[in-house]
Amino acid sequence: MLEVTQLNVSYGKQKVLRNVSFSLQEREVVALIGSNAAGKSTTLRTIAGLKKADSGGIGFGGKDVSELPTVERVQSGLVLVPEGRQIFPRLTVHENLLMGAYHRADRDHVDDDLERIFTMFPRLRERRVQRAGSMSGGEQQMLAIGRGLMSRPKVMLLDEPTLGLAPIIIEELGVIVRNLAREGLAILLAEQNAMMALGCADRACILQSGSIVMNGDARQLSETPEVKQMYLGT
Repeated sequence: MLEVTQLNVSYGKQKVLRNVSFSLQEREVVALIGSNAAGKSTTLRTIAGLKKADSGGIGFGGKDVSELPTVERVQSGLVLVPEGRQIFPRLTVHENLLMGAYHRADRDHVDDDLERIFTMFPRLRERRVQRAGSMSGGEQQMLAIGRGLMSRPKVMLLDEPTLGLAPIIIEELGVIVRNLAREGLAILLAEQNAMMALGCADRACILQSGSIVMNGDARQLSETPEVKQMYLGT
């Protein structure tokens, strides 16, 4: 589904990503784990087309999308749920969800997808006409994911979805991520919360200073002394 090859990205003279390579398969969750400023968000933003790479390739569905604008990547099924949720606070829940379908030509199916989102997230149904900015952080994160799903993605890029959330909501989000993968979605999950990420991912990549220093099966990585000491606090 997604193939990132030797990706190099800079901000000015500062190199942020160095030869980052990984792949993501259908129905798979791959976690990008690292501390703040490790390069996780830059990786996702570059894949989404919001940041231009210095070099390297981004393959999606067997095609090179490195030069495609963001809107064309979204239309092809590559969708970013950004860090900080970035919902439209003055719009209602229903209006926010509709914004996720703005580019779609199949308007006849939008209502069906809205019903699917409300079934998946019952709290959003309850708050359908409520302004999004008045909801809790966990509810806003569910809305951000729901808005992304309204684009009918094949690959979802989730950037720090647990940031600032209570443990019980973080656990709920982990279940949601796994359920979405079972339904056919491929998910690239960027997270500082290594315990959550390793718990719901199939594979994981450890980012340090813009480079992947470890990668492999998520459960096996969680048992390595380095990951336990640096990211799990054990």
